[in-house]
Amino acid sequence: MMTFKEYYLGTLFRPRRTFEALLADTRRLKFGVLALAINAALYTLVYIFLTAGGGAPSTFMPWLAVPADVYYSFNRFWLAPSMFGCWILAAGVAQLLSRLFSGKGSFEDTLSVFGFGITIATLFALLHDLPDSTLGALGLLDLREYEVVLNSPTIWRAILLSLYSIALVMLAVLLIKGVGVAQRLKRGPAILVGLVAAIVYQGVFFIFNR
Repeated sequence: MMTFKEYYLGTLFRPRRTFEALLADTRRLKFGVLALAINAALYTLVYIFLTAGGGAPSTFMPWLAVPADVYYSFNRFWLAPSMFGCWILAAGVAQLLSRLFSGKGSFEDTLSVFGFGITIATLFALLHDLPDSTLGALGLLDLREYEVVLNSPTIWRAILLSLYSIALVMLAVLLIKGVGVAQRLKRGPAILVGLVAAIVYQGVFFIFNR
């Protein structure tokens, strides 16, 4: 059996082989939860640092009835629950849709591979969000001014959009591969189910987190 570290890195470099090994491991759900917990912890830090640095969302205004100036402060508390909730929701939708194509895996199988898939995809967004929020909390970066820079045609906006785009593409790719392996689906159904699951996860997650 592989170690957690091997599953974690393997999801990035050889996802299909890694997911196949993960599904044969009795610790798969435990590891899937741990992978997502790491993701939730890191992004909770992002919102703690954004709050400490006085940041506030501006480009995409919050959909929830919370003032923008204190939105990140609330994010510290609902980031982790919303992430776990979206994970379970996306896996549930994938599980139900897979049954239409004679999927053979269990809900536990889908949750396990999605835990790693979501986490590894999100790392690309964290490459931007965690360092910048840390600098803001340390007083080395004015987060309000930086928000203006990100809304202007600068190299920083290009970097941001590139990393976020990679994260979204990776999310779709890893959930497609994950559900294909977990449910033993053919390529066409796996693409359909994986894309729907990715849209469900990211769409609902976006409602709560800015």
